[in-house]
Amino acid sequence: MIPAARMNQDTDSPDQLLLRAGSGCSDSFSRLYDTCADALFGIALGITKNHAEAQEILQDAFVSIWKNAGRYDPSLGSATGWMIHLTRNLAIDRLRKRQRSDDLQRRFSEEKAVTDEDAEPPESPLIAAETARRVRKALSILPGDQRMALDLAFFEGCTQTEIAERLCEPLGTIKSRIRRALERVRTLLGENPVTD
Repeated sequence: MIPAARMNQDTDSPDQLLLRAGSGCSDSFSRLYDTCADALFGIALGITKNHAEAQEILQDAFVSIWKNAGRYDPSLGSATGWMIHLTRNLAIDRLRKRQRSDDLQRRFSEEKAVTDEDAEPPESPLIAAETARRVRKALSILPGDQRMALDLAFFEGCTQTEIAERLCEPLGTIKSRIRRALERVRTLLGENPVTD
């Protein structure tokens, strides 16, 4: 005969497991993973159509679930629905970033093909290294808020709206911050005369 305590553990719902995980119970979190991982992986794979990306999304989803389990409120919906929503959002974000990256790569390839015929000789490694050093120095001089906005826009591929949401700031503020940062970098690199 199975002890009652063991039987309860085997029949715990995702809601109960998530609530206990929110209280720091790693065993409940582990069982929540075992119960829900396949379904969440299927959702991520269905959206991205990429096995490796779906695995990364599943990992990111469970990291987020563990960090935010204490905020789960069963009165607002089921744990399963909450986890599906979280996983779906992560997968859609990943898909959008991939599409933006593919679009940038395609545009770069098209522009490169058009300009290759008229291209000047390539920069020497010494000139390229000096340019990279100057750009790093210019970025390091920027105020922290401007540097962060540029990092999110150009190195993480975030849209201005995504940056505003991430930093909890108005969209207009983010647009101005990025514009000022780009102007400052151009000035520091000597592309524009200093007008201050």
